[in-house]
Amino acid sequence: MKLMLKAKLFLYRFLSTNPGKSILNLLSFGVKAENLGPEKEKKCHFLVAITVDTESGYVDRDERRVWQKEKPEAFQGYYLGIRNLLSVFDKYKIKSIFFLSTQCFSSKGKERKLIDKEIKNLIKNKHELGLHLHPDSDFALQKKSGRKFNATSAFFYSYEEKFKIIKSTRELIKENLGKNAEKNLISFRWGNWALDSGGVKALNKLGFKIDSSATPGIKGHLNDTMKYDWSRVKRHYPWILSIKDYQETSHNNSNTMEMPIATFDFFGLTLRADPVNSILVNKAFIEYYRNANRSEKPFPFVVITHSSEATTKEGNETTALKDLEGFIKFAKKYPDVRFVSLKDAHRLISLQQLQNNM
Repeated sequence: MKLMLKAKLFLYRFLSTNPGKSILNLLSFGVKAENLGPEKEKKCHFLVAITVDTESGYVDRDERRVWQKEKPEAFQGYYLGIRNLLSVFDKYKIKSIFFLSTQCFSSKGKERKLIDKEIKNLIKNKHELGLHLHPDSDFALQKKSGRKFNATSAFFYSYEEKFKIIKSTRELIKENLGKNAEKNLISFRWGNWALDSGGVKALNKLGFKIDSSATPGIKGHLNDTMKYDWSRVKRHYPWILSIKDYQETSHNNSNTMEMPIATFDFFGLTLRADPVNSILVNKAFIEYYRNANRSEKPFPFVVITHSSEATTKEGNETTALKDLEGFIKFAKKYPDVRFVSLKDAHRLISLQQLQNNM
């Protein structure tokens, strides 16, 4: 294990303890959310959308994340992870969106039955199903395409390849979950946040109404096949994606709305609204809740988590799952907060915008 990873795991384990959380609480004054606009009257709801990247993997005993890229056939993230998350969502009566990597359809036997059961449960309980893309670790996609993919990021594929990849994964949803599941598939997130302009063009062509790949102000993996870059984006409000420059927020030349993952500054470090950041996410929530302009339409605070982070290999609850539950309890205390799927957030924002234009 690399020294940097060991250091990160040690820090995460410590900050997950009560003494660690006390230190984070003392330092939480360093959390800032910029570019939320002038404070105005809060006429509309503050929306919270918990988004789940649903994929292979689990949390190891030392809190190390075993991701789909490392072990594509560690299917625990699908059936055990979904099960644990649905238990929390049902407890608090909230709706979410599960961005599904179609790698699950390469599972067989008992595991496939368990996965099918949990996916049917989330659909039955009216959670949204979205599409999540990891071409290089999605064996179902590779089998359907008749080729191997060597990169996660959209940057490494031509427009034609991106179009075929997205189209093929959508077809896999239809083949394995039925026509209704495919018909209701309007939301998308590229794995590792690695969308680009050609990817936007493909999403627009294929009729996706929502993307949630953006992490404003953050870039990473610039020297490997998981490259992503949202460093030029400063906007936290939804915008219409550009097919010419995916980081441009004012072109309005597609039919796909970007609902960015909420990001915030912590002493110069830009972080995502991920419950693993525990107390810092709670403070970021307060910053957005107080300052985001809701005078004309609702504001969506988009949180990211992973199904693989909600379970150990054996199916036990994880620290990340407990932190997610803690965030839900915290956010529910505030008035005008409404937990929604991205589809519902899109509908509410579009409806309010239409009413404002009448």
